Amino acid sequence: MGTNTGLEVPLCLECIDWAKSEKRTFLTQALEARLILLYHTNGDYTQALNTVNRVMKVLKKMDDKQLLMEVQLSESKVYHTLSNVPKARAALTSARTTANSIYVHQNCKQL
Repeated sequence: MGTNTGLEVPLCLECIDWAKSEKRTFLTQALEARLILLYHTNGDYTQALNTVNRVMKVLKKMDDKQLLMEVQLSESKVYHTLSNVPKARAALTSARTTANSIYVHQNCKQL
């Protein structure tokens, strides 16, 4: 959806429910990461932080570092918007630590 119609969050929640019913865990986590950004865009910061906390627990168990880093960056955006600089900085530090632990093939590092 190109414009902010107000249907994005309910549609995303519906897609998350479908992905859960079909037992597509990676898709569910990717959609929930998108939901965090939608909550942030709509100004629903408490809901965004609640979703961040829930999703981060699952992503740490799944060991999906790429998506975990994206969620940590979203968490930092939310805290920065709320003017909570220490927590925003802590989330950025966590994202940097996660990014450094992501494996990159040696040939890609030389580029």
